[in-house]
Amino acid sequence: MKAYEWMVKPTPQTEWIDGRGILFWIAFFFIELGAATFLVSSLFGNLFGEFIGWLMCAVLGGGFHLVYLGHPFRFYRMILRPQTSWISRGLLFVTGFLTLGFIHMALSLWAASNVVLLVVTNVLAFLAIIYGGFAMSYIRGIPLWNSALLPVLYTVAGLWGGAELSAVVELQRGGPGNAMLEDLIKILLAAFIIIFPTYLITARYGLAAGRTSVSEIVKGKWWPLFWVGVILFGIVLPIGVIITSLVLGISGIPVTLLYFSVVFELIGDLILRYLILKAGYYNPLVPMPGA
Repeated sequence: MKAYEWMVKPTPQTEWIDGRGILFWIAFFFIELGAATFLVSSLFGNLFGEFIGWLMCAVLGGGFHLVYLGHPFRFYRMILRPQTSWISRGLLFVTGFLTLGFIHMALSLWAASNVVLLVVTNVLAFLAIIYGGFAMSYIRGIPLWNSALLPVLYTVAGLWGGAELSAVVELQRGGPGNAMLEDLIKILLAAFIIIFPTYLITARYGLAAGRTSVSEIVKGKWWPLFWVGVILFGIVLPIGVIITSLVLGISGIPVTLLYFSVVFELIGDLILRYLILKAGYYNPLVPMPGA
């Protein structure tokens, strides 16, 4: 982009995806995936899955988030404005979830965890899942992000990934699998297939910068990542595995194929979040024709 085109044409944001912004992208992904894995695992009594989710959120999500801040020992300042900032709320949600989640897991190992404690922990885990989407959706200058569907899309994608990881942990430990968990995965996949194109369509027919964002994702310079990473890896291959499971039964599918399906879904989710961040264009200050 030429200097004289800045904020005259749709201008890409760079703070949250270029340079150190890559850490922000990865941190959001692992915080939501870890919290979702904990939440789903707890619903099905999978304590080891809870631990994997908690560890993912704390070490990977929290670690990348602290490195992104640049001054990790000053992060406490970011939680001082929960009344106005979704970042502050998010840090409170994640900190509360990690603290209560650790207490719950410790009690489950050495005594008996309280049901009320688990319910509060799962509420905080759910809030940790949704906060990233809400934090982005409140940025009005970027139409692709300023959408009520973005938190819903991120929540469904996070829960879908969390449910699949929970199923993998259960299978890895020699469990027979859980029919209700398999049904939940199918429901979340169906919800994602409905919400994702709806989100893109609403952005496409909104402001000029939104049209530019969707165009760049679907047929512009990011189209290989979209069609191969998101559509093929993230949607088509998992659908193929689910159809195969309906025909052969879950026991008739090689476990390795199930693992690959989960890996591809997570890759698709990660790429989708990258594209949404990378294709976030500010609406120009000078109104464009048709904007």
